[in-house]
Amino acid sequence: MKKRILVGISNLSSNSVGISLINLLSNIDYTKYDVDLIFASGSSNLINLIPKSVHVILSPFNKKNINFITKFKYHNKYNFSIMYDVGHIELSKFIANASKNSSLYLHKNYHQIYVTEQSFNNFISDYKILSFKKFLFPNKDLLLSFSNNRLDIEENSYVLEYMVNDKYIIRSSKASIEVDKPNYKTLFVTAGTLNDRAKNYTLMIKMMNNLVKINNHVELWIIGDGPDLVNLKMLVNQLNLNSYIKFFGFKINPYPYISLADYYINTADALDSSTSLIEAKVLEKPIITTNNNVSDENIHVVSADSNKIHLDVDKIINDKIKFKGSNNFWVVNQHVINELDKLISNQ
Repeated sequence: MKKRILVGISNLSSNSVGISLINLLSNIDYTKYDVDLIFASGSSNLINLIPKSVHVILSPFNKKNINFITKFKYHNKYNFSIMYDVGHIELSKFIANASKNSSLYLHKNYHQIYVTEQSFNNFISDYKILSFKKFLFPNKDLLLSFSNNRLDIEENSYVLEYMVNDKYIIRSSKASIEVDKPNYKTLFVTAGTLNDRAKNYTLMIKMMNNLVKINNHVELWIIGDGPDLVNLKMLVNQLNLNSYIKFFGFKINPYPYISLADYYINTADALDSSTSLIEAKVLEKPIITTNNNVSDENIHVVSADSNKIHLDVDKIINDKIKFKGSNNFWVVNQHVINELDKLISNQ
């Protein structure tokens, strides 16, 4: 008999969280599991990528409260339930009550978002974090940071890495786009939500400002939209970098842009997790990052000091560093599925 799984997500959109969920759903064994998916928002730009075997439940969250009948229908009716993000309190409570084996996926460094102890404790309380039985993280660093000896959840915390749909990424990267790679320039590309506090695009722009003074054969493409777009564009204007930094806005398919890059660049918080780094590896791009917690021959760590980072990047360019080796994401994906099977079975 198949086991029943309920998955909830506040907003199924083309960000790291949404894409990682689509990749996970695309690799589940539907001969073993029946999967229901519910998202609080009424629409999704990833709807066509949801596997046909997944049953999408019409969201009951258009009203402020869920009626008693709806609650009764789903209460403890599943073998496993997972809230795939944090952001919708009513949906979180709904998912937590849907099984005795409920999990919450925590994707971010929440200590950076809620910087004081009081605000962090309020976050834990307001979003009913401790109502879940298990806590999932995309990497061990985020797990340890979240626990941080202040929450007694470590023995119920697990790492569930992001899965990769490498064939889809490679196929999508071959789509035509409106721009060509600039001639005789080293091209850096970055993609993600333009949230400067988490992603530190300001550091990236300052790096370019210093780099062009010693090597003006460079260009940076920024793919994405977000709350800091206007401020970042203003900074580029102030520094007269419009010839070196291009903004392309949100792209549901960023892969053709990444495929043109010489290097993928990331200056996000060291603990932040992003599918874009994995996607860059799929497209065999060497990665430049300020995250010194990583260990990979194709990831090159540079200084997070705005007065030094450009020197490290210039050295990488001069050394003509290329992508090494090959990828085997089937092995990675199979490991994640095995870990998910254990979580579902271990009630």
